[in-house]
Amino acid sequence: MISNVPLAKRINTIFALLVVFLLVLATNRIDQHHFETAQKSVNEVFEDRVLVQGYIFSISQALQEKYKKLQDHSVSDTNTNSDIKELLEQFEETKLTKTEAKLLDGFKINFKSLGALERQNSEDADVKKKAENTLNRLQEYLSDLSEIQITESRSLTKSAQKSLDVSEFMANLEIFFLIVIGIVLQIVVFYRSKKIAKAQA
Repeated sequence: MISNVPLAKRINTIFALLVVFLLVLATNRIDQHHFETAQKSVNEVFEDRVLVQGYIFSISQALQEKYKKLQDHSVSDTNTNSDIKELLEQFEETKLTKTEAKLLDGFKINFKSLGALERQNSEDADVKKKAENTLNRLQEYLSDLSEIQITESRSLTKSAQKSLDVSEFMANLEIFFLIVIGIVLQIVVFYRSKKIAKAQA
């Protein structure tokens, strides 16, 4: 039966199937790209935003403890300082925006100033006042950094959702193409079989 089909028709059929194959392959690659983009965004939300929010919360808690000790005239707090420095190092290892990097630098400068005040006389009212003001500024830096985590998380989530939507659309498009191809092949096979049967009658 295949030998009865002219060479030109065979070439056209092969070419058509090749085009369809390449089209499905291309949509599959696009689909995979958007899926990887969505996965990357989800990973960034966890590694660079959720974890960072945890660092910010822990640092804020440590500063509150410092404030309480300050009220008890016990300014020096070496252990808490070491914990905060470790958290800041972990924070710096994440993917920072320009605004985050700037705020983090400001926080570190003020934190260093707090350390210098802690080494002074805790009974001195002026030292205590400066330490309180520095602690308040540090909390403000943390508040601004926390707002960035919310904004960036929202942006990454939207990006991931957009990629997933495109991925779903491409998957539906692939199914549509496969259905159309199936219908066309059924029509071609049925028409050709009918034509051959008529010729042999």
